[in-house]
Amino acid sequence: MIGAIAVSLIAVIAFAMCLGLTGIAGVAHHVMRTTGAGLSAMMNPELDDDAKEVAVRRAGLALVRAAFAILWRFAAALGAAAAAIYAADGAGLAARADVFAVMLRLDYIVIVSGAMILGVVIFRRLRGAASDDAPSSSHYSAADRFFHEVAFSTPAVLKGVSWIEDKTMLRAAPDTVQAPIFVTSLARGGTTALLNALYDVPGMATHIYRDMPFPTAPMLWHRVSGGNRRRVERHQRAHGDGLEIDLDTPEALEEVVWKMCWPEKYRGGGVGLLQTADHSPKAERFLRRHMAKIVCARRIQGRTKGAQNARYFSKNNANIARLGFLRETFPDCKIVVPVRRPECHAASLLRQHRNFLTLHAEDDFVRRYMRDIGHFEFGKIHKPILFPGFSPGRYDNANGDYWMYYWIQAFRHVLTRRDDCIFVLQDDLRAAPQATMSRLCGALDIAPGGLKFDRYFRSEPDVAKAGDFSPGIYDDACDIYDQIKRHALR
Repeated sequence: MIGAIAVSLIAVIAFAMCLGLTGIAGVAHHVMRTTGAGLSAMMNPELDDDAKEVAVRRAGLALVRAAFAILWRFAAALGAAAAAIYAADGAGLAARADVFAVMLRLDYIVIVSGAMILGVVIFRRLRGAASDDAPSSSHYSAADRFFHEVAFSTPAVLKGVSWIEDKTMLRAAPDTVQAPIFVTSLARGGTTALLNALYDVPGMATHIYRDMPFPTAPMLWHRVSGGNRRRVERHQRAHGDGLEIDLDTPEALEEVVWKMCWPEKYRGGGVGLLQTADHSPKAERFLRRHMAKIVCARRIQGRTKGAQNARYFSKNNANIARLGFLRETFPDCKIVVPVRRPECHAASLLRQHRNFLTLHAEDDFVRRYMRDIGHFEFGKIHKPILFPGFSPGRYDNANGDYWMYYWIQAFRHVLTRRDDCIFVLQDDLRAAPQATMSRLCGALDIAPGGLKFDRYFRSEPDVAKAGDFSPGIYDDACDIYDQIKRHALR
């Protein structure tokens, strides 16, 4: 019996080594990438039917080739295992019938399978690299990309997993939230810094990267994906602004729900504003329920800094297009609008647009990822918010005047809702972060709990060349900024 067990283990090791040496893991990753590419092509609204057919046919042929690649590798591995068994039989070490009898026992299969899984886990931990840490331009492994493609293949998937979570894990969660906080502005206005600062205030709950790619089912995905064992090494985000992120970093994912519930606003070349006529009881119930689930998930996960009652807040730059709608839908909400001086803001918008044009050209997945989460601010997927009076074709978005003109129309619109907003100046956050954030926390009815805010904001002055913009358009922007400044938090 001992001889048969020893030979069986040698055969199992030979099988595993043959699979590893022939690169079965790489083939499996290729299958996942190819499947994801096919799904993405089928659901991509940017492709016509002919292009989709070509992409799906190409993916299908690649999967057929991959199937043969997997088949011969498994055949070779089985051959290696069989060679070990028959060699031992020929040498008189153990009869092959005894070896096969041992290998077909249920307890043997369970024990050996468990030992192999444990060995793989220990090996990967010793190497310090989980599957989530696979290096790529977007820090998404092949498995991550596959699940992303599945999640965003159709809105029905995200709605479906949300329903499953409601019925299985969060049945006790409330259907709404009290006094939500919305942080919004044009991109590059300082919303990310405010997001990070407010996230560390006790009792605040928002989306985190760990929620992807199923942000509508945060607790369900957290459980299925391995909980806190799932990790990604801290790295700089794609914006190239020095901010580092990991799975527990707060992120702007709320727009996924808005895009899912009001898809008509995203058709065409721009993002439409939500007006009073756009109210939808069904969509708003889903949105409120989603916010409540985020609060519940963060509390259960222990990410509310010990506070018993957590409060929902979000960073969502597109909410600048729905200020009045937010007030009508959430009468007790607080809307925080960080404002940056126009020359600095427009210059930063142009730099980031150029940055994402390069990123989108180098990695198509980055483009799809930003499109899927509703971040249309920059690059090849740029869709401006269609503020009243804004004409997208008036300027070329490759130069600064386009972004200054965009800034003017955006904040001219914001001024019409100034009574609904709490304006926070970027200059104040840089010059006096502690005092400014203390005033903001007071306006939001939250207690910072002794938190030091200096580390969240740059201390150097925000500077840009006003001469990079046409004088007339720059003067108009300065007039609007001066009006906002008079209403800013002081």
